[in-house]
Amino acid sequence: MAIQLRTRASHHRADTPARDPVPRPVPGDVAPVTGPAESYPFVALVTAIRWATTALGLILLSTGEATAGDAAIGAAVISYSLCRTLWPLDFASRSTAQLVAITAEGALMVTAIVLTGYWESPFVFGLVVVISASGFVGGIPLAVNAALACLVAVAVPYHLGAVAPTADVTVRWGGELVLVAILAGYVRHLALQATAQTSLFVGQLRQLSDVNGLLAKLRDAAQSLPMSLDLGDTLDSSIRGLRELLEPDVVVILLCQGAQWTVARASGARLVGPMATSELPPVLRRAADATATVALTTLGGTTTGLAATSQSGLYVRLRARDELIGILAVERGEGEPFGAHHVEIVEALSQQLAFALDNARWFARIGTLATEQERSRIARDLHDRVGQSLALVGFELDRLAKNAAGPVARDQIVELRQNVGAVVSELREALYDLRTDVSEDRDLPGALTEFLERVRRRSGMETELNCSVHHRVALTLEREVWRIAQEAVLNAERHARATSVRVEWTVTKASATLSVADDGEGMPQGARRSDGYGILGMHERAQAVGASLTISSSPGRGTTVLLTVPTERLALGL
Repeated sequence: MAIQLRTRASHHRADTPARDPVPRPVPGDVAPVTGPAESYPFVALVTAIRWATTALGLILLSTGEATAGDAAIGAAVISYSLCRTLWPLDFASRSTAQLVAITAEGALMVTAIVLTGYWESPFVFGLVVVISASGFVGGIPLAVNAALACLVAVAVPYHLGAVAPTADVTVRWGGELVLVAILAGYVRHLALQATAQTSLFVGQLRQLSDVNGLLAKLRDAAQSLPMSLDLGDTLDSSIRGLRELLEPDVVVILLCQGAQWTVARASGARLVGPMATSELPPVLRRAADATATVALTTLGGTTTGLAATSQSGLYVRLRARDELIGILAVERGEGEPFGAHHVEIVEALSQQLAFALDNARWFARIGTLATEQERSRIARDLHDRVGQSLALVGFELDRLAKNAAGPVARDQIVELRQNVGAVVSELREALYDLRTDVSEDRDLPGALTEFLERVRRRSGMETELNCSVHHRVALTLEREVWRIAQEAVLNAERHARATSVRVEWTVTKASATLSVADDGEGMPQGARRSDGYGILGMHERAQAVGASLTISSSPGRGTTVLLTVPTERLALGL
């Protein structure tokens, strides 16, 4: 799939403040609400209670013998209720101003009640408003304190100034006011708990919306990149995309590992790798050191491009995860030279290409690591299960040999014991082979030297190793070559009845070649024998790294396994 040009998305800065965590309800009481929107239910409820008690007071006032003073107090209560309707208390916080306002309202209602008949006052129900407001602001503790304060403020002058005060009336009203306080505090608790649940739900919806937006961005990014995680497919699709958008005459992609540069793809120019940084062409060395795209519109003369006919070129570093992974170079011969809009296209494509190549490299490494982990697991299982079982069989055979009834039975058991010992030795060698591998610290010649020496000691077969290595190839490629060589040598040892085997490993700038030749009994071309699955595995490994594998064999003339890796595949797995 060709790379498509897409606009660059803004990157999230590391110092961007994180989103506040979504509030979660906790057992018991909840924290006070923090905004006017949350206080609205309390405002509406208190306003409704206030006008209900005011209306009830006016009805009671009109049915009795009201004086001019009572009418004035009623007018004052109505005026205050109207003011609080237009400018209600803010129940979103428990501030000093709110407590002062509630205290002032309580003093007003107590005064009106004391002046109009104490507990017989038509305005006595106004205390419900004061206590409810206290409960909505501060919960049950503040509401109970307000109820007790109002009770004392009315009861004391009542018992001191009334003609015939009655204690039962005070006790009854005290109990009712405390019940109102508890009810108001509990209503506040339920309302705020519901508000917290609503905030949690809204926060979760916001998070889901953010995740949905992120997934949409990831989808767009995925559509703009090559779909394959194979390095070769990624390189090929990238070149197709470059040709569609820029129409260049030369396209070169170099991959970097440490100080070594490998020519991954070169179209229109002849470059042979790998190369050290000092061996790169001047324009590529300049690009490797530059922090921005190198745009040259007048190639020729003192500054030459990668091709002799190139007249303009663009050279940009490929970076992923703050690491230099390669260089992209495009050049044109005759025709319109590259301009500013071409620079923007190359920069956008280089970012996508860098991440795609980096993903392909890591995918190859992860695949190799998974394979090695599976090999280790199989080796452990063979050792823990099969190995121990064979050891137990050996012990039992030794016991039976000692207790055998006759020499014939004893000899047969001893022979069987020797066969079991041979199987155990072969299993031990197989486990060693499973765990042996090339690595960053041990290259292919080192692994082959150790392996062939073990083969010589256990089988008596003569072994020869010839290595001519100009440079070390990519680790993932080297591991596949190692497994192919190992399988070919084991086939010569176990199935071909060979007396000698010769292994050659040659690496040049142009290619890498592995040859394994034995002098065994051979086999007809196209025939399958007991090691057929091993041959199939060798072909699959060769195909995985883009190499060609040929097996030449004929009866009585031995077998030769030849693996050839072309130049463009030497960068696999960097």
